[in-house]
Amino acid sequence: MVSVPVSLFPICATLLIAFLQPTDGLSSFLSVAIHNSGFHREIHYGLRFGGIGRMSCELLLVQHLPAAIYVNTDQLVDMKRFRKINSYVPLYVDVEKTTSKSDPFTVYLYESVRKEVNITLPIHFRYHDPSERKFERIQVESPTLYVRCRNVQSSKYPLRVVGNATLPCSDSAEIEDYDDLHNAKLCEWDEMEFNNLPTVISVLIPVGNSASYHFVLPATIIVSWIGSLYLIYVIMNVGRRVNKKLL
Repeated sequence: MVSVPVSLFPICATLLIAFLQPTDGLSSFLSVAIHNSGFHREIHYGLRFGGIGRMSCELLLVQHLPAAIYVNTDQLVDMKRFRKINSYVPLYVDVEKTTSKSDPFTVYLYESVRKEVNITLPIHFRYHDPSERKFERIQVESPTLYVRCRNVQSSKYPLRVVGNATLPCSDSAEIEDYDDLHNAKLCEWDEMEFNNLPTVISVLIPVGNSASYHFVLPATIIVSWIGSLYLIYVIMNVGRRVNKKLL
């Protein structure tokens, strides 16, 4: 009779459990990175799916953005025309507001489920009120993933879901008129949990120094007046020369 060392029992048990677990089912991995620098950047989402099989599914990434970040909806419309993104923003985004006068909002990103999905969302940072700090740290939470699958038998291709929600359908990305944003149709989506643990990304944005206010304000006014007077002087001289030539 062959004896098995006691130390091998935990390894054998782990391998047996992994073998007995079902391998089919849709699994997802997410990587998030912010590219570029300054006030105009891009969030890049890299999604990898396993266990797709013959399923026909669409995905929805729900990205909550803080008040310090905004998206240019006109820019997103242009990207849609070139089929670079499928997005839906359920409100009008005022790109001129400062952070203190803005509110957080949500962006919906749609795609079809494939083995690899890459989505790039251009974002812009708002100006902050002057402060004693030189930089402000902005945090971007990881998005939530939802899927909708058609003609799929749950017994054959089980989805590893953690819940469901009623959210805008994928055809909401076709809405371009601001007056029709509230008319987006709603669909039932299944929320999926990522197999990995996405991290929260933080970005440092420069902030104006409040201590420089008493110097910057008068200097700005003086420079503006000098520039205006110089332009008036140049315009008047050019006008005199033109009048002399005409006479």
